[in-house]
Amino acid sequence: MSDRTEQNVVGLAKSEFVIPLFFFGPLVTSAVPLFTWLFIAITVVALIVPYLRRGCDWRQLIRPTADVVALYLVAVYVFLGTIWAADPSAALGKSALLLTTALITFAASKAMTFLDKPQLGRATLAFAAGAFIGALFVLFELLTDGAITRFVANAFVWLKPASEKHAKISHGIVMEFKAREFSRNVAMLVFYLWPGLLALTAIEGRARRAAYIGLFVVAVAAPVLLSDRFSSQIALVGSLLVFPLAQAWRRGVVRALVIFWCLAFALVLPLSFFAYENQLQVAPWLSKSARHRVIIWEYTAERVFDRPWFGIGAASTPVLRKQHTAPEQPEGFVVPRSTGSHAHNLFLQAWYELGVVGVMMIAFAGVILVLGTTRLPTRTQPFAIAMIAALFFTMTFAWSMWQAWLLCAVGLMLIYFLSAAIAGVTNGAADLIGCGSESAKEVGRKRTELRR
Repeated sequence: MSDRTEQNVVGLAKSEFVIPLFFFGPLVTSAVPLFTWLFIAITVVALIVPYLRRGCDWRQLIRPTADVVALYLVAVYVFLGTIWAADPSAALGKSALLLTTALITFAASKAMTFLDKPQLGRATLAFAAGAFIGALFVLFELLTDGAITRFVANAFVWLKPASEKHAKISHGIVMEFKAREFSRNVAMLVFYLWPGLLALTAIEGRARRAAYIGLFVVAVAAPVLLSDRFSSQIALVGSLLVFPLAQAWRRGVVRALVIFWCLAFALVLPLSFFAYENQLQVAPWLSKSARHRVIIWEYTAERVFDRPWFGIGAASTPVLRKQHTAPEQPEGFVVPRSTGSHAHNLFLQAWYELGVVGVMMIAFAGVILVLGTTRLPTRTQPFAIAMIAALFFTMTFAWSMWQAWLLCAVGLMLIYFLSAAIAGVTNGAADLIGCGSESAKEVGRKRTELRR
C-alpha cells in the first residue's frame, strides 16, 4: 500500500510550517536567545493545529501524566507563594510562565505523535542544520567581537546597549562586544547539542553519519570553549563524558544523576559556607566571576534561614536586595556581600526563594524527569541522559531559574529532542517516550495492520 493511502487510513497529520520552523527555530534562538518565547509559541501552534484539524480530542493534549504532574504542582506552589512573597507580582508572573511553558511543551509532545513520521524526520534534520548554522554564527561573533551584532546595534539606535557592562562604546558607537555578551548564545548551543546528535543518527551510511556528527560536535564545541562561560563549558564537557558512560551503564548513570540532583539540594548550603570559610572568595587562582559566585552563594545561604520553610517567594530576590542597607565590601572582595539579583545556582535559589517545601517539590520533579529516561527507546536513552546532565550542570553555576528565555529554551530543547525520538522509533513505540495516549497507540496498531 502506498504512503499516501496509509496516511489517509491512519489519519496522519501534516503541517507545512513544521520543517521551516524546525530550521529557523534553533538558528534564530542561537543568534538571539531572547526570541525563545516566540519560537516555542509558534512551534507549538504548528504542531497542535494539524492534530486539531484531524478532529482529535483537544482534552488529550492537556490530560497530564505522572511525568508532568510534579512540575504542575511546583507551578501551583509558586502561585500560592504570592501570599507571602516579598514581590507578589513577580511570583505570580513566574508561576504563570512555568505553568504555561510546561503545559504547551507537554501538549506539543502529544500532538507530534500524530504528525506524519517522514515529515517529522525531515523536520528534525532541519533542526540539526539550523543548530549547526547557529553555532557557526556564534563562533563568528566570538572571533570578531560581535561584528554582526555590532552592525545591527549601530544601525538601530534602540538596540544599542544601555551600559558598557558587556560592550565597549565610544562616542555613541559600539566598538566591540565582550565575550560575556554571548553567554546566552553558547548556553543555547549546549541545549541543542543532544537533540541535534540524536537527529543526525537517522542519517543513512555509517561514514556519512559519522562525518555529520563529528562536524556538528565541533561546530557546537568551538564557540562554547572559546567563550568565557564556565557553566556552559562544564555542561558541554560533562555531558560528553556522561554519554559514553550512559551507553555502557544506563541504569547506573540514571541512579547517579538522581543522587547528584538530590545531594545538590542537601549540600548546597554547607558547601557555600565551606567555600567562604576557606577564603575562596579571595583566592587569586580563581577567576573573578568564580570569586563573585562564592560571595553571592555564602550571603544567600545566610539569608535562607530568615524564612526557611516557605522562602521569600519566587523571583523576590531583587526586591529584598534593594530593601537591605548598603552592603559591605571587605578588603579583597571583588563585589560587596549581597545576594545579587539571583543566586546563580538553581539549588541555592530554590532554598532562598521557595524554602524547604519548594526544595522538596523541585527535587521530586527532577527525579521524575531523570527516571523518565528509562522509558525511552533503548538507543535514545544515552542521548536523553546526557542532555539532562548538561541541563543540571548549567543550572548549577549560572542563570536565574525564572528567566523567561531559559524556561522557554528548556521547553524548545525537549520538543526538539522528543521529535527526534519519535521520528526514530519503530511504529507503535511513541507511547514509550511518555507522551503517548490511547489514540497514539491506535495509530501504531493501524500502521502495523497496514504493513501486514
